[in-house]
Amino acid sequence: MSRKKLLLIIGGAVVVAAIIIANITMNTSKAIEVQATLVKARTVVEKVSASGRIQPQTKVDITSEINGEIIDLLVKEGDHVEVGTLLAVLDTVQVRTDVDQARYAVTEIGARLDGARTALDQAEEEFKRQERLFNSDLTSETIYKNAKYAHLNAKAAFKATQAQARQFESRYAKQLDYLSKAKIVAPMAGVITFLDCEIGEIAPAQSVFSQGRTLMTIADLSVYEVEVEVDETSIAKVELGQGVEIEVDAILDTVFQGEVVEIGNTAILSGLGTQDQSTNFRVRIIFDEPHRDIRPGMSADVDITTAEREHVLSIPYSAVVMRSFDPDSLERAARSVADESEDSEEPDPSELHAAEADGNGADETDEDIERKEYKGVFVIRDGKVQFAEITTGIADQKNIEVTSGLDESDSIVAGPYSVLRTIRAEDEVKAIKKDKGDRRRGRDN
Repeated sequence: MSRKKLLLIIGGAVVVAAIIIANITMNTSKAIEVQATLVKARTVVEKVSASGRIQPQTKVDITSEINGEIIDLLVKEGDHVEVGTLLAVLDTVQVRTDVDQARYAVTEIGARLDGARTALDQAEEEFKRQERLFNSDLTSETIYKNAKYAHLNAKAAFKATQAQARQFESRYAKQLDYLSKAKIVAPMAGVITFLDCEIGEIAPAQSVFSQGRTLMTIADLSVYEVEVEVDETSIAKVELGQGVEIEVDAILDTVFQGEVVEIGNTAILSGLGTQDQSTNFRVRIIFDEPHRDIRPGMSADVDITTAEREHVLSIPYSAVVMRSFDPDSLERAARSVADESEDSEEPDPSELHAAEADGNGADETDEDIERKEYKGVFVIRDGKVQFAEITTGIADQKNIEVTSGLDESDSIVAGPYSVLRTIRAEDEVKAIKKDKGDRRRGRDN
């Protein structure tokens, strides 16, 4: 065998051995790469977010109370008006005709009432005269009774005419009221923010049977509010007087301050019978100060501060997981975590009956063991993880308060999500992070 051929054989054997050694080395590493974070003391501010539209706190929709043609319009959109300012005038020809007819009817019934009063006085005098004569046996009983009945008839006729006069007077007052309503005046001081009528249009009357039509809107622009809908899962956290941060879509880089002034008691249901069904409650938020660029109808996003805790232990919300355990195995695992610093004997991982990788609470161990859902995190110690049950408090968009179960500077698994779904107690892990060069590097714990 030539020397060259021998070298080739030796070289090939070395390469094969290197590949085998590399595979063995790679396969023996069971550490799972995880994102680790430390338990820290932070200020946690819990907020409830919602969206809505801006509107004046006080506004009035102006409608007509009578049917009539608009013959004069004295305001335009944007005008400021005071209480009693004349806004529009309706055609009064028909109304004035009705007023005149009602007045004539009142005059007529007044004359008839005077005649009935005269007839009553005459019948009363005749009745009294016949009564004196009858008591003196100077007239017959028939004549006396005829006078008596005539007096009663005159009295009834007078009362009927008197009631009819009141009816005509009431009708006349009603027509006068209609005539006054032909002039539409401002019921409050404010700004005309909406105008939807023109001279020559017919203004329909608002009644118990008809909605009518909004001719214009008067609003007090000195105080604005945002009306939002808060989900039923968050409404219990919202209270009157809580501070609010308001961001108006049309006004960039500006955060307005506000306050919760009203919380609805009746649920607003939408999308019933569909996948988008929701139950919300209306919340009104008032601006602390007005702004010249704010306009009614603008959309806004609000963050209601419902709670705040300063210098409390907190962790990323994403680190919290749910696992099902039987109480005994969870207690043994907890003792193991507590005793590790004293070099006590570690429990057999098989004794910890945790949820399987799919995270749905299923377990391939003895199905007869009763299990319960626990909330907790995976604590990293000596390159392995242990499940630690925790109790939590308020949460912001990133972090959640931990009230028990962890100590400051504990290292816990914060991600990725796919690992948190599958990781189990006693799994070996390797913490990773991003350095300033945005490169990943390994660090054993």
